[in-house]
Amino acid sequence: MSSNFQEELNMAFDSLKKNIEKPNILLVGGTGVGKSSLLNLCFGEDIAATGVGKPITQHINKFTSPNIPIVLFDSKGYEIGSEQESLFQKEVIELCSETQNSIEDKPHLVWYCIQTIGSRITDFDINIIRKIELSDIPISIVLTKADLVSDDDASLLKTAILNEFPKIQIFETTIKENLHGMELEKLISWSTSQLPNALKTAFVSAQKNSLKEKREHAKNAIIQHTTLAFATGFAPIPASSAPLLLANQSKLLARILYIYNLDRAVDSVSAIIQTAIASSLPIAGKYLVSQILKFFPGVGTAVGGTINGSVAASITSAFGFAVSEACAKLTELGLDHFDDSSFMKNFDDNLMKIFMEYLKQAKGNKND
Repeated sequence: MSSNFQEELNMAFDSLKKNIEKPNILLVGGTGVGKSSLLNLCFGEDIAATGVGKPITQHINKFTSPNIPIVLFDSKGYEIGSEQESLFQKEVIELCSETQNSIEDKPHLVWYCIQTIGSRITDFDINIIRKIELSDIPISIVLTKADLVSDDDASLLKTAILNEFPKIQIFETTIKENLHGMELEKLISWSTSQLPNALKTAFVSAQKNSLKEKREHAKNAIIQHTTLAFATGFAPIPASSAPLLLANQSKLLARILYIYNLDRAVDSVSAIIQTAIASSLPIAGKYLVSQILKFFPGVGTAVGGTINGSVAASITSAFGFAVSEACAKLTELGLDHFDDSSFMKNFDDNLMKIFMEYLKQAKGNKND
């Protein structure tokens, strides 16, 4: 990989981080309901504890973190029947009101947390949820500590909630590792679906629980760049430059790295990815030169010839999916595996195998 490409990748990645639109999430819940645990489970850290915060109202603080591309509006825990109850309710409702609040501070999603222990939804909960619904902001109810009650008690609570709010989405969660958050992945999927398109990328990047969502979002990015590659094609190039076909623009790689949130260890991760691609691209280039006629008959030679839009699209797609799968594997294993010499030794080989498989699939699809 050329130093110019590395510079372009770094510029594209930095630009993406700087200009990405971040979603505002309002987290509401009583004292001791488990909001911090939910944040840790979903985003890998408690943004309200580790981020930079500023008060918006007496009961609501706004938090941001350099590592997590969301804006969190965290409500202080309330005590039912306290003197502050009505003020708390007023502040939450005003935050959700477009007429009372600036657009930049209006929540895009509300996660309303209710502790499953006790198996009840209070009149206070019902009143405030109903008023949030009137603001047209998507709201879901997150039942925390759901593993600590029986299935019957959990079912009774959900029935009571649905009697008041027949269409609301309810998700049971737990911090128990062996239960994998229970329905946390479903909460993430629902949240992604409710956000405007411009805000989805940041949220998918921020969450750490659902590789499925990251893969799906990376797939959408790959399709966009593949379409662009097909539309533009590639100019005549010498065989020595063939590997550059696989990059299709540094922006595709930057987007995939961002979606998998690998900037949290940007120095080591980008170096690993770049080293792997740098070692694999020359092999792929030689492979393409020798195999291009077999894969895509009739396009001419790769030496001094023109790689047309179909070939460019196939290569771009294969490159994108290979990097996406490699990033998914890195994410699944965890950042501590970056120091695993045996893993790193096979990383570039695995990337190449995935790339070649996707390239063959692209060729097969063309013949269908």
